[in-house]
Amino acid sequence: MVEKLALEGGRPVRRSKFPEYHAIADQREIRAVTKVLRSDTWRRGPVVEQYERDLEKYFRVKHALAVSDGTAALHVAMAALNLGPGDEIVTTPYTFLASASAALYQNAIPVFADIDPDSYDLDPVQAEKAITDHTKGIVVVHLAGHPADMDPFREIAKKRGLWVIEDTAQASGALYKDRLAGTNGDVGTFSTVDGKIMSTGEGGFCLTNNDELAQKMGSIHNFYRAHATSNIYEFYGIGYNYRLTEFQAAIGIEQLKKLDRMVKARRRSASYLTTKLRKVEGVTPPSEASWVKHAFYYYALRIDTKRLGVTKQHFQKALAAEGIPSSPGKDTTLINRSLLFTKKLGYGGSDYPFSLRQGLDYGAQSFPVAEATDKEVFWLTDALPILTRDDLDDAIAAVEKVAASFLSRAGNAA
Repeated sequence: MVEKLALEGGRPVRRSKFPEYHAIADQREIRAVTKVLRSDTWRRGPVVEQYERDLEKYFRVKHALAVSDGTAALHVAMAALNLGPGDEIVTTPYTFLASASAALYQNAIPVFADIDPDSYDLDPVQAEKAITDHTKGIVVVHLAGHPADMDPFREIAKKRGLWVIEDTAQASGALYKDRLAGTNGDVGTFSTVDGKIMSTGEGGFCLTNNDELAQKMGSIHNFYRAHATSNIYEFYGIGYNYRLTEFQAAIGIEQLKKLDRMVKARRRSASYLTTKLRKVEGVTPPSEASWVKHAFYYYALRIDTKRLGVTKQHFQKALAAEGIPSSPGKDTTLINRSLLFTKKLGYGGSDYPFSLRQGLDYGAQSFPVAEATDKEVFWLTDALPILTRDDLDDAIAAVEKVAASFLSRAGNAA
């Protein structure tokens, strides 16, 4: 007999509050911040520089640049790669806004391409179809912690004379083949905003093996002075104040030491969920390609809306009533449908820089795979590293209960 849903007056699976993700920190972060507080330097200084050296060592790259946030990392990289007015970048519509909107800061035009149906990352075949004479680069997003297949993107870039930025905001510590995500393109950009796999409150960083790019990014992030640490009042172009503070860097140093352990905890919880949920009719756990190590920034659950006879939103509402809230506000959505792009909300109330490309109509564009994914995939949880076995069992029980109820109503139960 199918249990009555809590949404309809039944007994919920869980009555206590389900854990919300928080940064994994301890006395080491507190001591590190206190040490900075008692020092003479709070703005960018020796602690930031040490953090950058630690990042270079961990990621096995020549250069790391710590910046104020992940969007700044994307912008600094695009500016250093000479993206300019009327140029285009190709990226995914199924991501957070910044992956595309950072190009607008350079008066460039984001162009979207469809995604891979398994990883939900940008599809290299579709990306290549979106390339025009105006394209300067590709922004590949490692969505939810699953690295995109980088080899095809590098081949396309080499053939077409383009650069590749890896947006690794959701994939710190993930592996693509034998290399860490974020080290396979011209620049890897990361976010360490609160809630990410490693957190400094706000913050981010760029990685590259290119000496010239490293020097240029360092200059641009510091008002385009001669280099990252210069205080000389001479400026070599349009730059920005994207510097990280010593406080954030102190936290980052300690968070980096925990990164492997945090990813291992995420993978352990995700593996347990997948083992159980793959047996549930009407739902599909996230996939993991054989050539990656998924970091599981969040656990992306897919529901078969036709088989279950229910919308994603109603399924989430039923789960929340069972005590397992999945926040629609956190779900990845189609950014090409946001007002920024459909109404071309440019600078100063104008449609600039969108007006640089005549006939551009984001609202008329269709991306079948991304659209289907948007209707069926949601974040079951992003709290994987802090969940107990009881928490995981409650989440599993709630999904089983809700799926069984909707399957029964739809007449599709096996």
